[in-house]
Amino acid sequence: MRMQLKTTRVRASLGVLLGVCGSVGVSNIGLTAGAAGAFSAPAHTRASFAATPRPAMLTAADRASFARLASSLGGRSGVAVSPLGMGQRVQAAGTFRSAVAWSTAKVPIAMAVVTAGGGTSRQGDLRQAITASDNAAAERLWSSLGAPSVAASKATDQLRVAGDRRTVVQSQRLRADFTAFGQSSWRLTDQARFTAGMPCVAAGKQALALMGKVIPAHRWGLGAAKVKARFKGGWGPGTNPGGAGGYIDRQMGVLTVRGKPFAVTIATAPADGTHETGSQHLTTIARWVVTHVDVRGIPAKARCS
Repeated sequence: MRMQLKTTRVRASLGVLLGVCGSVGVSNIGLTAGAAGAFSAPAHTRASFAATPRPAMLTAADRASFARLASSLGGRSGVAVSPLGMGQRVQAAGTFRSAVAWSTAKVPIAMAVVTAGGGTSRQGDLRQAITASDNAAAERLWSSLGAPSVAASKATDQLRVAGDRRTVVQSQRLRADFTAFGQSSWRLTDQARFTAGMPCVAAGKQALALMGKVIPAHRWGLGAAKVKARFKGGWGPGTNPGGAGGYIDRQMGVLTVRGKPFAVTIATAPADGTHETGSQHLTTIARWVVTHVDVRGIPAKARCS
């Protein structure tokens, strides 16, 4: 909907990190510098980063394979993967690296509501917003957090707690018929890092539980990868915050392959600009992920400390 308002192969463990470095501009309209940057990860999390094993999940050959796949699909596509936990290595492939969040932004919103104590009283809206991507339910959750700038700050805090140190949730409605938070700019690598950290956060665990109950109508992409999947999708017309254009489709989630769960984010901007083609592309990409990502060296549980 619009936001209105790979057998796993055993391969060498050397992989070239792609797509993690570099800078990107993000919108912080309506947030003070303090709200956007003052929040820092817990001390135990920062201390654990250097000591955490950082296995390779994608090789150079995998990235070349993905480039061929993306070329055959047309348009632009991207993928980012990470072991679960804090400070894990994020690897990426493809030319589509950042875009407007659309409904994937509902995940940190839901986490903010749970953190604020609404996990029980707002369970209905939480379930509808995550499992059915219900916009009205998401707007009610957003409003319950306070004024737009406050709600955006609280949602951004959830990004920080789970490991995304760059993204800022948009507070202002940049397009009249679409939500403010859905127009947040979110890199695939940052989103994968956030997803990887969700199991380490109480509210993240609750959101992941709901992400395992997505309704049948939305079970394409990661939901059609033919493995256990907990995921949230987002789709709508336009790649950049506040701008119109052809549809993009993106998903974030946790796939489990050979008993190993890992974070993955995928996105595509199909050449024909339609959601139908985009959702089909995500299913193809998700199945590529299952057959190409090397899970041999990653932990069976999230490394949170």
